[in-house]
Amino acid sequence: MGSALIGDLQRRLDEVADRGTKAWFDNYLKQAISYRGVKTPVVAKMVAAWRSAHNLDHLPDHDQLALAARLIRQDHAEDKFAGILYIQKHLPRRVDAEAILTTAEDLFARGAFFDWSTSDWFSVRVLGPLIKRHGSSAAERIAGWHETASLWQRRSSIVPFRAVVRQEEYHALIEATIATLVKERERFIQTGIGWVISDLSKAHPTRAAALVERHFDDLSAEVIRRHTRHLPEHGDYKATRSAKATLWRQRGAN
Repeated sequence: MGSALIGDLQRRLDEVADRGTKAWFDNYLKQAISYRGVKTPVVAKMVAAWRSAHNLDHLPDHDQLALAARLIRQDHAEDKFAGILYIQKHLPRRVDAEAILTTAEDLFARGAFFDWSTSDWFSVRVLGPLIKRHGSSAAERIAGWHETASLWQRRSSIVPFRAVVRQEEYHALIEATIATLVKERERFIQTGIGWVISDLSKAHPTRAAALVERHFDDLSAEVIRRHTRHLPEHGDYKATRSAKATLWRQRGAN
């Protein structure tokens, strides 16, 4: 039954796919993932219509979660978005955090996420709201992913905390997670950290500045340039990084 249901949604998505939209996404994401050519609002409408047509609301909640997970395991971005939207819009109040997090960990282990776009979609639309709804137990489990083998799961150990950067009770966990991740030179880990620092700087600039200064030598030039711009010290940070880069080059030349 699951294969037939997924096949039906995929046909619906193909029917509304647009070549121009596909070309735009392919160019923007450098073909990191295959696109059918369907914009997000249209995917959401297709999911709602498909769900209604098959009376999926009457399925047991765990079967609906499993169906959403199967969509996320498909190859095309829109299929993954459909599964993420299904969890976000229809399951948060019906499925407990434990089930969603176990499903998430299985998806990462299976390699269902392999680009920043769908990984961040999942972080922003499912994991962040999960932290807001379920609190420290969900937050600590997600932060614990910083040691996993999957690059995208490690990125997802910090990006969902964008949802709660204004809440001071999460700051210690955010700082501890960043302290572990920041040693990595991998760009997508660095920019994940930068995204959270940027949001933190809007609500708690003093705390964000202290975090930047604590890890200054480990933060990438891109993070300093792009993700500290809301801090008063932004210009000084850029100048210091530029001076250090010049010194390193000179030492290398000698």
